[in-house]
Amino acid sequence: MYEYIIGSLEEQALDYVVIDLHHMGYKIKVSANTQNELPNLHSEVKLYLHQVIKDDEVALYGFATTDEREIFRTIIGISGIGPKAATGLLSQFSRDELISHIINDDPKSITRAPGIGIKTASRMILELKDRYKDYAPMNLPVGGAKALSDTASEAINGLVGLGYSISEASEMVARAYLPEISLEDLIKGALRAPNPVKGR
Repeated sequence: MYEYIIGSLEEQALDYVVIDLHHMGYKIKVSANTQNELPNLHSEVKLYLHQVIKDDEVALYGFATTDEREIFRTIIGISGIGPKAATGLLSQFSRDELISHIINDDPKSITRAPGIGIKTASRMILELKDRYKDYAPMNLPVGGAKALSDTASEAINGLVGLGYSISEASEMVARAYLPEISLEDLIKGALRAPNPVKGR
């Protein structure tokens, strides 16, 4: 029913935002990835929307890009994965990271997302692997993606713990990654690599 909303960002919480449009406040649930793309409070923002209607709830989910909304819609089509779990996946991983875990048959990494067990992760891979088999993630090196799944993900999590956003950490790690690199060296290299977002 809704395609997108453009309005003033009036409130930003851990997992939702409030956007004022014509003096009406719309509460919209968002992932950490979308949170990282938001402007300052009281600035104009555009979010692509997906409406979820349940017996006890009508909710709006917002996304910074149509690509993120597309994979959200794909994920919630899998049995056992609802909007909350899908949002958790898109908060834990960038779109490219998640697709990399899928095409590399890596359910263990996917289980790092809240509410996702090994059976659900394996089902996700089974249902989506063919869909993304020809997909080449843009933010990860071509080749060596299997090795990247564990070491790079741990490095990204470490950088997020230092205050970087998921998208920033992903780009920094991708620039520093080398085959068979250790976690410690990868984090050190990522910190030395130029950050294209903030110029760190």
